Amino acid sequence: MSDAVSSRHPTGGAAPRQPGRNFGLDLLRALAIVVVLSNHYFIGFHISPGRVGWQGFASGISASSVLAIEWLFVLSGFLIGAMMIRSFETRTTWWEQARDFWLRRWFRTLPNYYLFLLVNALLSAYGIGSGVFDFKFVIFSQNLAWPEKSPLFFGEAWSLASDEWFYLLMPLLLGLAAVVFRSGSRNTFLAVALLLIAAPTLARLAAPVPTDFFAWDAAIRRVTVFHLDATGWGVLAAIASRWHADAWGRHKGAKAIAGFLLTAWGLWMIEVLVYVGWTDSVGSRLMNVFSLVLPAAGTFLMLPWLTGLVNNSRAVDWVVDRISLYSYSLYLSHFPMIFVVQAWFAVNQNSSWATVLAASATWLILTFSLSGLVFKFFEKPTSDLRDRFTRRVDASPFVAKQVKGAGP
Repeated sequence: MSDAVSSRHPTGGAAPRQPGRNFGLDLLRALAIVVVLSNHYFIGFHISPGRVGWQGFASGISASSVLAIEWLFVLSGFLIGAMMIRSFETRTTWWEQARDFWLRRWFRTLPNYYLFLLVNALLSAYGIGSGVFDFKFVIFSQNLAWPEKSPLFFGEAWSLASDEWFYLLMPLLLGLAAVVFRSGSRNTFLAVALLLIAAPTLARLAAPVPTDFFAWDAAIRRVTVFHLDATGWGVLAAIASRWHADAWGRHKGAKAIAGFLLTAWGLWMIEVLVYVGWTDSVGSRLMNVFSLVLPAAGTFLMLPWLTGLVNNSRAVDWVVDRISLYSYSLYLSHFPMIFVVQAWFAVNQNSSWATVLAASATWLILTFSLSGLVFKFFEKPTSDLRDRFTRRVDASPFVAKQVKGAGP
């Protein structure tokens, strides 16, 4: 999530976005949220009640939604990386830089997280939610180096925990790298980004190879120490856009196509896992590594093109802006609302299509309405408190230079 506020649309057509908002990045974030909500809707209203089996074409489509989280991780690393580069270039001491960064991140993320942690705990206590509350969720250790307990409690929080550990580690690693290399920001940031990429990648290479999708999802994809590399790719993108702007802005279209192909290759590996399974062979071990590397690297290559996207439709901009702006609350609220609506409509394998459609429409309306209300009356007010204690830092991406061969 960016530190920036939302753009506003005056009458008379599409307006330029406020500093800190970028249409292409907001589009990627909005698309990722829509994919996540669509998959969880499918699981919550069709798979879980037993109306549809997780098999065949449906399982392949559902599994492909993992790409959405890779987009969000890389996007987070990209924006946070840009913000930290600006911060560490302008502040005087490491402590001042780290303190401001942590406070701004925690004011931005923790109040909403703990609000919905409480909501999930209450639903679980009343027998509506799933799983049982564990104190590990308070300190984001439920999936730090081990799979979460099953049945999952607050199952979507695994990715938020990974983000929080990234926020905690990034300034610490930058401080350590500065001491070791005793050089400027460029080398310290590059060392940290490469470490964030290399360590989880090598950990996956050494880990036992899962033989089916659900084992991989639980023991690899959702475990923080195995999946911090996606945010590392985002930080690497911020470094490239800041200190290698000419190369970053060159051949954006060609790099976007290459990124799409890498992403498709990684997705193919996941589909092999879904339909055939992996074995404890060299090929499967490499798939366990590169099924996550390739989508992250692919997103890295698509970012120059995405950051340069221009939209002239006021309606499209409004939709993308709303979804992007409410994305954190949407991510946190949609699963609790599935539990509530499921219980309300008593959705099961024998429910009529009319009942399922009514439940689906109710869920969609309530989720977006609740997200808007939470954003306006809780998320934004608590997030804005950080300006009392810290100085604002521009979180917008570095603008790629327009050079020969850059293309659209």
